[in-house]
Amino acid sequence: MDRLAEQLYRAQSLAEVVSLIDQMVARLGAGQATADDCADFLRALLLNPAMAAAQTTGQAVEHLLRQVPAAAWMERVAPAAARALPQLLAALVDERLDVSHALLLRVVPKDSPAPLAAALAALEAALQLHQGSARYLRGMRAARIMVDVYSELAHDPQTVPSVCLAPSCIDDEHIAGLKQAGSVAQLPAAYAARINQLQRLDLKESLASLQDAPAAAPHMDPDDYERTFVVRAPLRLGISSANASDNHMRSKERGARTLNAGIDLQPADGESVEPPLRVTARRLPEPKLVLRSLSLAFRAEFAASRAGDARAHSERFFAYRRGGDEALRLVKQALVHTGIVRDDSDDIVGDVTVFTGGGGLEIATESRVLQGSGLGTSSILAAAILKALYRLCRHRYATAEGEYPALYDQSLLLEQSIGLNSGWQDARGACGGPSAIKDFYAPPTDGLPAPQRTFLAEVDEATFTERVVLFDTGIARAATRGLNVVLDAYLTRDPERFPAIAASMRIHDHMVAALRAGDYEALGELATRYWQLRCTLDPQATNPTLQTLFVDPALVEVSAGGLITGAGGGGFALLIARAGRGEELRARLRELRGTAAFASSRVVAYRLDRRGIQLAE
Repeated sequence: MDRLAEQLYRAQSLAEVVSLIDQMVARLGAGQATADDCADFLRALLLNPAMAAAQTTGQAVEHLLRQVPAAAWMERVAPAAARALPQLLAALVDERLDVSHALLLRVVPKDSPAPLAAALAALEAALQLHQGSARYLRGMRAARIMVDVYSELAHDPQTVPSVCLAPSCIDDEHIAGLKQAGSVAQLPAAYAARINQLQRLDLKESLASLQDAPAAAPHMDPDDYERTFVVRAPLRLGISSANASDNHMRSKERGARTLNAGIDLQPADGESVEPPLRVTARRLPEPKLVLRSLSLAFRAEFAASRAGDARAHSERFFAYRRGGDEALRLVKQALVHTGIVRDDSDDIVGDVTVFTGGGGLEIATESRVLQGSGLGTSSILAAAILKALYRLCRHRYATAEGEYPALYDQSLLLEQSIGLNSGWQDARGACGGPSAIKDFYAPPTDGLPAPQRTFLAEVDEATFTERVVLFDTGIARAATRGLNVVLDAYLTRDPERFPAIAASMRIHDHMVAALRAGDYEALGELATRYWQLRCTLDPQATNPTLQTLFVDPALVEVSAGGLITGAGGGGFALLIARAGRGEELRARLRELRGTAAFASSRVVAYRLDRRGIQLAE
């Protein structure tokens, strides 16, 4: 390696890097830099560890682009960049380097597809070195790079060489078909969808490796034929997830931290504070399957019996896999997940009849909060449904002794199997224990993330519910979009957004310390900073209406700060009242209901719930 390149790779500051870039530019101008010198220099610049850690590689590249004259760039630097690109992209994936692939693609000339073809081949070679989880996770980042590579190639699909359409070990049948058809323009979207599919495959494989993974469902015990099983569950008040650190991939590669509390709510149409989620399951004497969803936003029902065509009933049952019947997809997939209904069965009523010893099943779910609340509703409902079904199966996951962590791992897999990209903390926020408030830490792992629970029993519950005000903004939001945006910031190592991920991990520990110490003023300030980091990661997490809660002088006077729970974009806000100003804060929030933007809002009464997901029969 050239001496200047060696110095550049070891440089510790942006100022030092800029000085070395200027020296290289001078050498280029004097005709003293060879093509090999340029290639070595680019590798050193883009892979400099100190720049990657400080997330200043982008600034250094910008300086290089400004300083090199266009003619010198095209003659010396661009060819060197084209030669270096394949090895550099492969290193990003294989070594999990914190450098944005977009920076690498930016310095490559766009006049030929050859460098991109070589880059695709290098990515494939890097992936072929791994199997199982290592391939799945590296494949997620490779797939994200392929999104941008194929987007570039799609600008002129007629010039794309056939080598760019060679199969990859991370391809599915859909992608393979697109490549065979030469449909370059459709490959970016296909690889974007493949990212979450690879994550689900890794999660499923990690769960399957557990020795106590559930077997196929047994027959229902005759002693349970006349019983009705009722599961009630609290929701999860998310205080910090270190901004989605509990995403499966991020948790495995970097570790994860979350802080949350189980809570019961006063529903909008009720007077008492109670667990908002309910699942009821019972055997029916006649052979049929009845499913009901009784939620605030919608009501849905599915019924099938021996009357009519069995295959037609099955097609209706599995309609959720084709984009229909969204309201009942959790309970339907849970029946498949537990083995009560066979996957892609052509006789679902027959499956239920076998399971129940000649009878049927009725399962009803009820949610007293709107979907998109940011309180982990779908994840906890998934766990509650599974608990009811596991009880029908007499599986130990339904018992107090066997519930944690297996029930929550299985609920995560259930959600992932229908395309919901939830993190492991969502359902765990409802688990019971010595305190409703829980701090989780999951260390990095090659296997299934194993979050360690710490119950914050020293936190005074009365003070918490007085100082921590829960405000339903009345604005629904899509959680999956927000989580995917944050995952994209991680996969791309976006120079503008990725630093907020590391900052979120650091601020989490300070939030836990403030809560333990009962320092709610500090907690409010930290919550506001945490929310700002969320908005950096996902600018669509906020809007002028939501920002009112944090900048309105009338609210700031009585609030120390706060955040939007969950993925943001709407749902519930958590605001920290200043000492002795709790009722004033609640009153001023109620006044917002008189504005058009917050016409559906309300201050929500709640209590901390340390009991967790409860089963009665």
